[in-house]
Amino acid sequence: MKEYDVILATGAEHMKARFESFGYRVFTCELNYDDRRIFPNADIYTRIENVAELSRRRVVVIQSCTGAGPAESERYTTSDRVVELMLILDLLNRPVEVEKVGHKEYKETPIEPPRNVEVVLTFQPFALQDKSFKTGEAVSGRWAMETMAKLCNKIWVVNPHATATMPWVEKLRKRGLYEEIDIVPDLIKFAAKQFGFDEYGVITPDEGAQMRYDIAGFGKSRDNSYCVQVHGDVEMDCKDIIVVDDLTKSGSTLLSASERLMEQGAENVGMAVAHVLPLVEKGEEKLEALVKKSKGRIVTSNTVKTRIFCEKNPQLTYNIVDTLINYL
Repeated sequence: MKEYDVILATGAEHMKARFESFGYRVFTCELNYDDRRIFPNADIYTRIENVAELSRRRVVVIQSCTGAGPAESERYTTSDRVVELMLILDLLNRPVEVEKVGHKEYKETPIEPPRNVEVVLTFQPFALQDKSFKTGEAVSGRWAMETMAKLCNKIWVVNPHATATMPWVEKLRKRGLYEEIDIVPDLIKFAAKQFGFDEYGVITPDEGAQMRYDIAGFGKSRDNSYCVQVHGDVEMDCKDIIVVDDLTKSGSTLLSASERLMEQGAENVGMAVAHVLPLVEKGEEKLEALVKKSKGRIVTSNTVKTRIFCEKNPQLTYNIVDTLINYL
């Protein structure tokens, strides 16, 4: 038996087959009497039927804390994902065996809980609100992380938006409750193999990605949510270049950086992005257009389940389970 067992919340169930291929025991949440996990009034239903099998075990709970896209059967919001995760952590902290003894009468017997419970967030909750930008704003990203940390032994976050220098992140880290998982090195290798690049350079499209990955790149200005301009020049020692970014919703920044590289003399440009986040309105259509505009030279991960990448273009999708098992 492996060192730990895996619970996949709804945002991570698409990773089940890969974990099982490595020999891990994988648990998922049961359905309610409507064969769903959301009741008609939008309440969340959460149940791990074989919870007794997790007694005294190390357990890793995995969740993607962003809203569900068209590739998923039920319409979860980010808040739904956060609540579901907290409910899983609560039931693991105080599991019980329930026996029906009469009409609406039930007997509860405590079950010994897991000895250690850790969380992997493949996408950080409320990532764009990790600090206050205006007076009186709630810092929902901080609240979610600090609340989760009270319910488990450690939180692992895959390439988070919140920087390690933020005071609340530093505080969690110093207490041994927070650690980052960086999939980008493995993603770059996956991209190079997919694109057939033997020798290649790596650049980033904006200042934020340069700070995260310590890689040279362009500057960026934004006209609106869909139109960006990249500026500046980068030195290129190779004719094959991979543009690396942390997050995209439509690919406008990646495409702008690729066009500028071609103008500056690159022969082949491929793109690699850690997280692809489909927008609520026509999100999958925008991602499909991105694949076409890039002529298939874009790879991403399955931190968030999308139809265009995870289902229609699995050859362009790096399975982060391969990285997770090395960290955990």
